[in-house]
Amino acid sequence: MITAAKNKHFSKLFYLYLQKYLLKRHFYTVVAEGEIDTDQKGPVIYIANHSSWWDGLLLFYLTQQQSAQHHFIMMDEEGLKQYPFFRKLGAFSIDRDQPKGIVQSLKYSQKLVEQNGSVWLFPQGEVQHQDIRPLQFQSGIGYLLERFERITVKPVTFYYSFGEMQKPIASIHIGDDFSVNGTSKSRKEWTAYFQNVLEKQANAQRKKIVENLDFYQLPSVYQVIKPSKSTSDHLNRWKEGVQRWMPFS
Repeated sequence: MITAAKNKHFSKLFYLYLQKYLLKRHFYTVVAEGEIDTDQKGPVIYIANHSSWWDGLLLFYLTQQQSAQHHFIMMDEEGLKQYPFFRKLGAFSIDRDQPKGIVQSLKYSQKLVEQNGSVWLFPQGEVQHQDIRPLQFQSGIGYLLERFERITVKPVTFYYSFGEMQKPIASIHIGDDFSVNGTSKSRKEWTAYFQNVLEKQANAQRKKIVENLDFYQLPSVYQVIKPSKSTSDHLNRWKEGVQRWMPFS
């Protein structure tokens, strides 16, 4: 497997690249709801649905902006070989085609958690459409939980939508803490339990967005990046300028 090699300076530079260019180019805005850090002491695992290539970049940006903790993310080995610089952001690999590789990556995750690192997992194991139901989890989350007497799990869901704006809006919902005794259930039971937790959260998030196109302006939601200008915005500004110069046309 490929281990993480976090680099503080590179992380800052990449954060600025996302902030000043990449996210504004591709999204109208990115919003979030909920607190990324937990009030609980001890080890923390984050679980998230995985419906887009953007998920990993958004969680990096969010944690860099909002969190004081050290975050690490499990990433498909082929993807990490293709983009090795993600190691410097805290990514480490898993080869799901190799059983020994899976165990090795899970043991590495356990070690990071034991050293007070916060580990992110995409328990679906692959990118799937955001509206697919039911969610289907691999058992890695259960494997990790049953190795800790006390551990906190934070569910996070991503949803991408279009409204009246030309660019999409990315919504991130950070759920409540689940402080659990990992030895109280089996691997299979924990996997099923948190699969249900994340699916309920994803359904509630989708319902809120579908019922209100202006959800990103709700009081409970905060901006991760400010709204950006799109081609339509520039065209409207150009049209207004032309009208000012040609008032009788």
